Amino acid sequence: MLEVIRTSGDVRRMIAESMQEVRAGKMDTGKAQAIAALAKELTASMQAEVNVAKVSMQLRKEGMATHKISHMGKMLIGDDSTPTLDGTQDD
Repeated sequence: MLEVIRTSGDVRRMIAESMQEVRAGKMDTGKAQAIAALAKELTASMQAEVNVAKVSMQLRKEGMATHKISHMGKMLIGDDSTPTLDGTQDD
């Protein structure tokens, strides 16, 4: 069964374990590089969410209405419509 990764600490531990496996000759460097690339993308995604939270808190502090921070990780990146070249939606 694959290990469940739930926290940023789990990601760091997995990377460290991968480094140890490469050093011991138990993992090829290609697989380790793939793990590192995926971890980098995950880290960038987490940083983007932190940045959104910071902006949201600053706007709230300044009295501007914002969405709740509880929506973090649920940003819509696509929908069922098909965009057209003129920018209209084709359903």
